[in-house]
Amino acid sequence: MEKRNIYMIAEIRKGLITQETYELLSFAGVIGKRGKTVFLLLGNNIEGQAREISQKSGCDTIVLFGRYLEHYNPLSYSHAIEEILQQEAAAWVCLPHTSMGYDLAPRLAVMLKAACITGVESACDGSLSRPIHSGRFIEEIVPKTPRVVVTVLPGAFHPCEETSGPAGSVTMKRAAFSDVSSLTLGISEPVQRDSALRDAEVIVSAGRGIGKKGNISLIKRLAAIFPGSAIGASRSACDLGWFERRQQIGTTGQTVSPRLYIACGISGAFQHLSGMRGAQTIVAINRDPRAPIFQVAHYGIVEDLETFIPLLIGEWKEKKYF
Repeated sequence: MEKRNIYMIAEIRKGLITQETYELLSFAGVIGKRGKTVFLLLGNNIEGQAREISQKSGCDTIVLFGRYLEHYNPLSYSHAIEEILQQEAAAWVCLPHTSMGYDLAPRLAVMLKAACITGVESACDGSLSRPIHSGRFIEEIVPKTPRVVVTVLPGAFHPCEETSGPAGSVTMKRAAFSDVSSLTLGISEPVQRDSALRDAEVIVSAGRGIGKKGNISLIKRLAAIFPGSAIGASRSACDLGWFERRQQIGTTGQTVSPRLYIACGISGAFQHLSGMRGAQTIVAINRDPRAPIFQVAHYGIVEDLETFIPLLIGEWKEKKYF
């Protein structure tokens, strides 16, 4: 396999390095056994975050800083990154498959004349795999270009463990690109964000497959038997107005990692799977035995939830598990 250095684009959210950033290092460990591994961190006044990521990972970190990099902007970020990577004849460029990652990746690929492979969930011997057609098929891709831009699905790889070895070096570089038209003035966060989802040990989540809004009561009854539970939803269920946006789980919603995730009437599109695949145990309830959700579920129930959930609750109460 051709030697390629690996550059991981770190993501900062609310001043903190995201979990998805540390997952990139686990991905790099699979694809990059022959090249060096480096984090790229963009922003302004972020020396503290740079030293944190270098200490935890043991990797060298290059900080690209400037006032116009304080907030994410695809134009300013891509030009700043190009300044570093245009000298690399061959390289992996890795980003989380978040709103920033899948927005920035195609632009970088064009600028670097690189292959662009998005939504990757696994890798082996230079071959990358990703779900396609709403998760019904897995596509394997072997990149042939010297430079490759990849986005990695959140939760597909476990975050790296903090190293006990020496910290990596931190190099500060002021980015030369300074087009004021690219300046982002600020980031507007959602008015509501359900922190209960991130903290819950059990999440009962519903999709369009629950059939009707009236069946939300079944979801609530099921969640109620678990202490410290929360209710989530797929994007399609939120689009129907059955659930609030703050309950949405997936690429455009929240990423969760509970001990138990119960998916009710959720088909299993990769956009949703990317937000919950970090769950320790996944139970899927769906009438369609071919639903992609069963490919990731540890336990699957092929049954109408209007029939199964009342039976489950009744059995639970009779046996008095709690």
